[in-house]
Amino acid sequence: METRKLRLTPPALAAIFAALALVGPGSMWPAGTLAAAEPPSSVPDRPPAGQMCPRGSFVIGFDSESNIVCSQVCGNGVLDPGESCDDGNLEAGDGCSPACGVEAVAAAGEQAPAEPAAPAEPEVASNTPVLAISDVEPSSVLFGTREATLTVVGSGFGPDSRILFEGSTYEPSVDPSGTRLTVTLPTRRLTIGNYAITVTDSAGGKSTLRKALVVY
Repeated sequence: METRKLRLTPPALAAIFAALALVGPGSMWPAGTLAAAEPPSSVPDRPPAGQMCPRGSFVIGFDSESNIVCSQVCGNGVLDPGESCDDGNLEAGDGCSPACGVEAVAAAGEQAPAEPAAPAEPEVASNTPVLAISDVEPSSVLFGTREATLTVVGSGFGPDSRILFEGSTYEPSVDPSGTRLTVTLPTRRLTIGNYAITVTDSAGGKSTLRKALVVY
């Protein structure tokens, strides 16, 4: 089989190029393969991922490092960045008041700071002497003595003072000064040793002298 070579005459070549010019290059190559890549458009600054304003405020701008700037809601007003309820702003829309700080904390779901407690009033010292025994006169008796009249010296004694001695209660006489009680106690059956004397009153006061009386 004889192979024939295709020869294009100058008029034929001119016709082919004219046809290509009418059709355009896009019909032969995929779009964009011949076009130069365009530089990526600049992306606007965005806040770091996860940034958000607390409840009760909203984004009002960005700082120089692209961090969000939040408003502060105080009652019915909105504060600009850097302002505080304590600044006493009275401009239209601020709506600040002395209770503003408490409202802002409550709006954020936090516990409002407690108001300082009023200082406690000093207690008024009572003029009533404390029930106490300081001494017993005489402080000793001879073994076998039938009874002994004793004077209990101390403070806070009154008409309701009572003396406890060896399991029994005795009603003494009371000196008007409230510092001396006089009582007669049975001592005949006491053995040699030391004996305690206790003074009580109706208010629940109590005082004991452990070695008030010595039997020798």
